Amino acid sequence: MEEKEPYSFINETIKERPINKKKLFRKTMITICGAVIFGGIACLTFLLMEPIISNWLSPEEITKVEFPEEEEETAPEELLTEENVAEENAMEEQAQISEQINQQIQQEVSDGQLALQTYQTIYDELYQISTEASKSIVTVTGVSKEVDWFQNQVENINETSGVIVAKNETQLYILADLNGLPDAETYTVTFQNKKSMEAEMKRHDPNTGLAIFTIPNSAFTEEDWNEIVVVRLGNSNSPSIVGRPVVAVGSPLGQSGSICYGIVTSNQKSIVYADYNYGVLTTDMTGSEKNASGIIINTSGQMLGIITKESAASASGALLAGFGISDIKNLIEQLSNGDKRLYLGVHGAEVTDEIHTELGIPYGIYVTEVDSGSPAMTSGVSNGDVIIKLANTEIHSSSDYENALQSMRAELTVAITVKRFNGEKYIDIEGEIKPEELR
Repeated sequence: MEEKEPYSFINETIKERPINKKKLFRKTMITICGAVIFGGIACLTFLLMEPIISNWLSPEEITKVEFPEEEEETAPEELLTEENVAEENAMEEQAQISEQINQQIQQEVSDGQLALQTYQTIYDELYQISTEASKSIVTVTGVSKEVDWFQNQVENINETSGVIVAKNETQLYILADLNGLPDAETYTVTFQNKKSMEAEMKRHDPNTGLAIFTIPNSAFTEEDWNEIVVVRLGNSNSPSIVGRPVVAVGSPLGQSGSICYGIVTSNQKSIVYADYNYGVLTTDMTGSEKNASGIIINTSGQMLGIITKESAASASGALLAGFGISDIKNLIEQLSNGDKRLYLGVHGAEVTDEIHTELGIPYGIYVTEVDSGSPAMTSGVSNGDVIIKLANTEIHSSSDYENALQSMRAELTVAITVKRFNGEKYIDIEGEIKPEELR
């Protein structure tokens, strides 16, 4: 009988488990898909967080458009100070020259001779001033498209004169009347060197129709950028400008490059909107009754006003008129910086010293009218109230009211205090008001 060998683990043969190809493929695909998903999430997270991290590490400084504070012009009857002696001497010298010219003209006229040479010299000087100021004038073209009865696409092209009001390291800012470019879809700006560039409308004011158009610095060559001239701003509220000679440049006659000469007849007229009042500069210059645009400058080449369809409508016939630059400076800054224009719906007037003394009305903004359905009406403001405090700002004048409004944000509730006459005396009434964006 044959003897069996004892069992031994060492002698046992281990067989490898057969590879499950389907399971291996499935695990491989799961790993790949997981990697793709993880990579996608990582990329998305980086794209979302990169601007925040970059801004945190090296915050970008946004340059805002700001105009210098306006200095009051010295009236002839005011005493001289050490700071304005040189300027006053120069003005006196200019006045003496003007007086000599006037005397010469009068003498020659009295002698029966018209001083043609002197007359021509005066207008040559005004022409030089207008030519220099025109370097800041551009033509803004708006193009809109519509379909006619035969289903053909037709382009409507409108033009208006704009003015370069500011430039910084990133943008060029152009002020123009949007009412002269109805329903435009695209905008083009043509400069004095005849070069044209596409522009973007940054923001506009529904009341005045004024709008700011921007062109990026990168669109210009260095040479063209350096040649750009920003208009110099004057003081349209100075009483001394009434009766002084002015020039209208741009398109006062409805044609680009036209010029008009005349004088300022008044700077006391104003156009009143809800929450905002703007002074209007009127002249004796006759321009286009429908298509006038451009700016009004003084004999120093400074801009005193901008001619728009809205301001022209306030003048008689075809006489040229423009919004005074002193009253629209804050508006231009807001539009240039992309700030929202806010609306409360209050029509009112500043209580002056005379009104306060004679009628006993408290200082503030006297409410003459409240728009139906406006935030002011919702908050309970009514005709005859005097707004004395708004958004923690004491209100004594129209500028206080406008500054308070400018500091507010749309749809954020703020406190408001009015004085209301109860039949015997004015009493304080406190409330809340939520401004809306002006549209």
